[in-house]
This record gives sequence, structure tokens and C-alpha cells, in this order.
Amino acid sequence: MEPYGSSKWPDPDPPRPHFLPPAADPPEPPAPRPPIKHSSIAAILFFLGILGLVCAGAFFGGELQQFLYGSSETQSQPVRPGLAPFGQRDDPLPGQEEADAPLGAPPPVVHPSSSYKFLAVKEDGTPLAYSPCRPIHYVVNSDIAPASWQALVERAVQQASWATGLKFIYDGPSSEIPSPNRSGYQPERYGDRWAPVLISWSTPEQVPRLTGQTVGLGGSSSIGLSNGYKAYVTGTVSLDAPQFADIVDTPNGDEIGVAVIMHELGHLVGLDHVDDPRQLMFGQASWVRQYAAGDLTGLAKLGAGPCSKDF
Repeated sequence: MEPYGSSKWPDPDPPRPHFLPPAADPPEPPAPRPPIKHSSIAAILFFLGILGLVCAGAFFGGELQQFLYGSSETQSQPVRPGLAPFGQRDDPLPGQEEADAPLGAPPPVVHPSSSYKFLAVKEDGTPLAYSPCRPIHYVVNSDIAPASWQALVERAVQQASWATGLKFIYDGPSSEIPSPNRSGYQPERYGDRWAPVLISWSTPEQVPRLTGQTVGLGGSSSIGLSNGYKAYVTGTVSLDAPQFADIVDTPNGDEIGVAVIMHELGHLVGLDHVDDPRQLMFGQASWVRQYAAGDLTGLAKLGAGPCSKDF
């Protein structure tokens, strides 16, 4: 006999030294659990389904991303311009009135010429210009303009629009006074959009750069995006009212007046002065009354810029 019973059939309670208490009786086996009813399984699955729907809604609504990554104010990526609520923005919402294709096209250049110059050129060599896929709105301050101002402006705008293919829209009169620090976004005056181009008759007291023989001034303000895109969004044309009145009072004065406005609209859309006296964009007074070959070549290029919904 092996001590403490057989190795094959061990003693259920082998002898122990006297200082050890006898082993307690083995515990009763646990009572079997009742099987889970089908109704309980259905309730659990229903609860998990509701939880999944709540999580999905939170994810697509942005609450889950904010919980995991923090609010947009704490993220390193800056908020895209224009997405703040109206009244808290410095720019209008991007892409207003922007079509998928140009609204017009410049006419074919019959006699190409190099007698043109751009006011600004981008890094890729193309000129800074307005988007051809949205209209250029303009207003007129005619408080001290000559009586024939509307016909003169309409004829000049028609020629600039034809030469560039850009679409101009007259929004009516304005009491705005031209300023060298004019804001391109004036929602209190013009609504939630880029301020329209301002065409105004002024005096050297209002616009000091009109002092001397300068009859008019024209130019535009641009916006640059982080991706390198730049474009004009608004501008001004200021005309010296006293000098302009003297011009239209001369023989063929209205024709000269239209040419003066066309010259300034050339600056507005992006043309600079040239040294060629045969061009309307010549830097001094001349006999030219219409856009010439160099003017038309440059204006056609300015009207063929890219569209953009990003500003």
C-alpha cells in the first residue's frame, strides 16, 4: 500500500498531522443558471442598435469629433474665411454669384499687339484680374456729375465689357464718397457681398490725387488666398468733376468724356499706362477715343482669367 491511499483511487480525506484541522466537506456545486429568454436577447440587441444610431448621429453631426479632438477653436487648422456668422465676418461668403464657366468671352484679337502693360502679374506670369465667372457690380455717385453722366458711363462700360468679356451690372446710385482706404466689404451699406465698384465724380479736396491735370483715377483691390490664388474683387473710378465738366462742354465733349471713363475702366480691370501714344492707355491726353490694338490685346487677356469659388 502506498501511503495515504492508492495512487489510482486517492483517499477523499487522507490523514493529516494533528495540528491541521480536518478538511471541510466539499462545497455544493452551484445551481445552474436559468437560460436567457429570447425576449431578453431582443431587448439587448435593441439597446445596442439605439446606441449605434446615437453614435452615428454624433459622428456625422461633429459632436463626436469635437469630443475626441476638441472644438474647432482649439484645433490648429484655422477657420476658413467667410464661414463665421454674418455680422462677425471680415469677408463675404465665398463663391457668391460664381458660375461654373465664364459669363462671356472677349472677341478674337484681330491685330495682336504688344503695346499693353498689366498693373500686376502673378507668380505664374498671368495678370491679376477679375473672375470672368461672376458679374462686376458697380454703383455711381453722381451728386456733382454732368447731366449726361449716365449715357457716358453706359457707353464706356459697354466698351470695357465687350473688350474683356466681363459682365458688368449697374446696381444704382450711391452716396459713398471715394476713399484711399475704402473697404472691400461693407455689409451695412451694400449687404453681405463684396462692395460694388464705385464710380464717382469728386473733387481734389475729396481725392487729393486728382490735384493738377489728372482728370481721373481707376484701380481695384484684390484678395489673396492661402493656395496662392489672387483676384480683384472691387475697385473705384474717381473723376474730377470740374475738369470733366469743362471737357463735355467742348465740341465732341461727350466722345472725349466716354474715352476718359474707358481709360479709367482699363485701369480698373488691370491695365497700366503704356508709352505708345496710339493706345487709349497712353499715360497722357491724346487724340485716341477707342481701345486700340494693344489695349484690346491686354483686355482680352484680362478677361480670360480663371474662375474661382474660393473668395
